[in-house]
Amino acid sequence: MTHENYKELLAAQALTALDAADARALSAHVESCVDCRSEMNELENTAALLALDAKPLEPSEKARERILASVRAESLAGNFVGSADAKSQPQNEANVLAFTRPPRNAWASPGSFGSFGSIAATLVFVALIIALISLWQKNRNMQNELVRLTAAMKDANALVARQNAMGELLTSPDSHMAKLKGTNVAPSAHAMLAYDKTGHAMLMAKGLPTAPEGMAYQLWFIKDNKKMPGKVFTPDASGDGTMEDQIPAAAREAVVFAITLEPKAGVQVPTGSIYLLGSS
Repeated sequence: MTHENYKELLAAQALTALDAADARALSAHVESCVDCRSEMNELENTAALLALDAKPLEPSEKARERILASVRAESLAGNFVGSADAKSQPQNEANVLAFTRPPRNAWASPGSFGSFGSIAATLVFVALIIALISLWQKNRNMQNELVRLTAAMKDANALVARQNAMGELLTSPDSHMAKLKGTNVAPSAHAMLAYDKTGHAMLMAKGLPTAPEGMAYQLWFIKDNKKMPGKVFTPDASGDGTMEDQIPAAAREAVVFAITLEPKAGVQVPTGSIYLLGSS
């Protein structure tokens, strides 16, 4: 049996609807398959919720009347046949009592109404399977949405933390700020670099073009034509990016700041075009 065959048995096993042989084979597979074991746990939890929410089903009044009418008709037909047989017996057998056949169980007999019980049970089972799969899919969708919301909240908290840190840096008495403007390769881009006397710096850039695969933007500190490398960063889809860095002691006064497009790992000497440029 293949892995996909076992996956098709998971829903039935969650409803304890497998025979003993299939249940044993599936149990052995689940012990060694992490994916099937995880899905089995989800289906069993959903089945438990479904069992608590299930409502009892009863035959409709119309179906009940049809079944009772069938039972009465069969009973009358049996009595009629028994009486006719008794009249045709010879006189010397007149003292033999004819046993009346008990009415057949309309839920268990093989006739047209006899299979009604098994059909109803099958329909109920199919309905349970459909409801189980539906609940499982809703549960999976809710888990995916929860993961997405958690990631979004994490990003929002990180953004707020960076903005608070930038605010604290800007309001400190010994802070400095430099504005970087976009060059001809990125005229709509701009950035702000704030730093204190210790060299602790925070960069907030906006409007940068999307970096090609394997590339990133790198900050440079230029003092007396000496180019000192800073860290690299990758902006988001809207072209916004933030970064913290440490300005070298030699570049904390009368320095030029530049941002170029470089390989993602960063380089020691600038090779790409300058996208942002400014001075302290």
